[in-house]
Amino acid sequence: MAYGPVIDEETCINCDLCIDSCPMDIFSTGKDTGNPPKVLYPDECWYDGACVEICPVELAIRLVHPLYMKLVLKRVK
Repeated sequence: MAYGPVIDEETCINCDLCIDSCPMDIFSTGKDTGNPPKVLYPDECWYDGACVEICPVELAIRLVHPLYMKLVLKRVK
């Protein structure tokens, strides 16, 4: 399963704002080819959500956390 920033290629408008906002430079630009940015280094993601917050298109980028970062709740009887 993919984790880190996941870009919906159908809704992305190729503005590259996510590339500029990422503190870890995990994206590669797709502007030259007309394609959306690609996530090159998902292991380097800080999961701060800067790319999701700056994106002008709602749900074009979603942040998928790896399993070890997800909260697990146990029901108490």
